[in-house]
Amino acid sequence: MSKELVQDRVIKYLTENLYVPLDMIDTNVPLSEFAEGMEGEIDVLVNVVDEEGYYAPVMVVQCLDEDAPMEGDALEKHIERLEEIDDVTLSGRVVLTNGDQMMYADWRGEENEEKDLPEYEVMVQEFKAMEDEVKAHEAEHAADCDCGCHDHDCNCGHDHN
Repeated sequence: MSKELVQDRVIKYLTENLYVPLDMIDTNVPLSEFAEGMEGEIDVLVNVVDEEGYYAPVMVVQCLDEDAPMEGDALEKHIERLEEIDDVTLSGRVVLTNGDQMMYADWRGEENEEKDLPEYEVMVQEFKAMEDEVKAHEAEHAADCDCGCHDHDCNCGHDHN
């Protein structure tokens, strides 16, 4: 099975089993959209809409040919690449599949079985909870800090993350 057919099966699984709306799935997304100069593509990207109406990634899926081994050194190379992709997308959920086998890790750093893939509504709820947590932290920081700058791009020497 080609990588494209695996990608089609993944999209079908996402929409039919995890109830991801088709308009929240992007395919073949250039990594340069997330990090200037980064090469390659994200095969399947699941998004949610944030408070400001922007799309935010919550799951990245990389598809392999059916014949691609999901073990040994080849698997390690794919996992390392997937970790790089997660670092630039901040999606928090990564999936690697060859159509028959799947590896899944989430933002907690846990590797999970396929049965643990959350439905889309759970992904949305978790994203919104994380947004609320970040806002609360930023509000707390703004109240306690007199550095005069309260965005993540400032150079005041405080940790804003």
